[in-house]
Amino acid sequence: MSFQKSLNLIQNLLIFLAISICDLAILQHPFTGDDLLNSFSVNKGNFLDYLYEIYFGWSGRLFNSLFPGLFFVNDSLLLIYKILSIPCFLLMCACAFYLATGKFLYHLESCQDFIIFSCIAWLGLPVLGTTVVWMTGSIYLWSTTITLLFLSLLFKIFNELVNHSRDSLSVLATILIFVLAFFVGTSGLQWILITIITYIFLGCRLLYDGKLIGLKFKHYFIFLGFIFGGAFFLLAPGNFQRLEYADPFSLLSNLKRFFMFLAGAYFSLGVGDIGRSLWMGALLILCLNSINPLNKSNLINSFFWAFASLAALVPFIPLIHFAAPRVTFISAIFFLILIQSLVLPATNSSQIFRKSFVGIILLLLVSFDGFVGWAANSSLKYEVENRQQIIQAQILKGSKDIVVPYYSTIPSRLTHMLTPSQDQAYLKNIADILELNSITHDESISAPKPYSLQPLKSIKKSL
Repeated sequence: MSFQKSLNLIQNLLIFLAISICDLAILQHPFTGDDLLNSFSVNKGNFLDYLYEIYFGWSGRLFNSLFPGLFFVNDSLLLIYKILSIPCFLLMCACAFYLATGKFLYHLESCQDFIIFSCIAWLGLPVLGTTVVWMTGSIYLWSTTITLLFLSLLFKIFNELVNHSRDSLSVLATILIFVLAFFVGTSGLQWILITIITYIFLGCRLLYDGKLIGLKFKHYFIFLGFIFGGAFFLLAPGNFQRLEYADPFSLLSNLKRFFMFLAGAYFSLGVGDIGRSLWMGALLILCLNSINPLNKSNLINSFFWAFASLAALVPFIPLIHFAAPRVTFISAIFFLILIQSLVLPATNSSQIFRKSFVGIILLLLVSFDGFVGWAANSSLKYEVENRQQIIQAQILKGSKDIVVPYYSTIPSRLTHMLTPSQDQAYLKNIADILELNSITHDESISAPKPYSLQPLKSIKKSL
């Protein structure tokens, strides 16, 4: 067996290890914050009642209500949803990689680049615990995935039109893409804006090439699905209900705050990081490959991905007070697409060897990241279950004022954990649902303190 084949074998084993450990970390993550509240909302009536209440009282984001709302119905569906998280992440990366390179994964020469790209995405995307692992927050993962899948299909259709390739759109495929387009339209403002920008970009290119007249009814039919979805979202009564609680809008003040937010959006400044994984990953992609020739076509494509990355944050100009680090998730994905689009894949044996070696190192980092996440999530899960047992035991005793311990686990980057003040507000909501006077934190000297338990040390002591 050649040395390169040995490296490939090690790499394949590490891919399995990294996926398995990260999957375990997700499976161990307990219900946190809105998870339990959403579960109560889904299960207090039938599922259609839940959708009706969301649409008419909160938001028109139908896709966000279906995912993960549908999976809160029972534990079996919940387990399926968690298991699907890693395949969904890989599908998102595959679509992003296709948009950057124009290559599907069946091109074997692209596999090394895809492994590196996916590992960098896992290690570099902001607040992964909130946007991928946490059930309620993982809507960012799912919405971004269906949007990138739809954009990939649009670019494939565009390439067929430009290159006079065989039309691969069957009637069934057209209907399925219509449904996908509808759900993209109901995902939220960030994803809608990105899709609109893509349609304008591709439409202008077709017009410039004189190919716009080549569009068929099925192409317009797919676009109609997106329009229907966007209208369904924008006209939802729940959107207007929420406007009543909105703060007064000051354009100048919000613009100032927005530009401050924008300056730190690619550096994860809101979560005590400087975006080092994202930027080091981008530098790694550039160093391992040759830079694309600076011709007109490549410059236009690169400008588009950079513009799309920035445009994804524009909807938060009027909502800048509510802009959290998680809203930069889709911007970071487009930033990685931009970086990958700047390079040509390396093909000589020495470059392939370097990529195999780098891929192994990155897969090890992802595996360790998953292990740390598993340890923290297991610790937090134990604390959540212990708190629930305390609440149930006190209810059986007839108590209406219940005291519970703080969560003491130090969270990993794969853990979504409420701050003590957020947790207290959450406990108040739970008390209202359970018809209790109050549920408060234990402030006694001997009680566990927030962020005081290191999960890895606990595991080491238990060995």
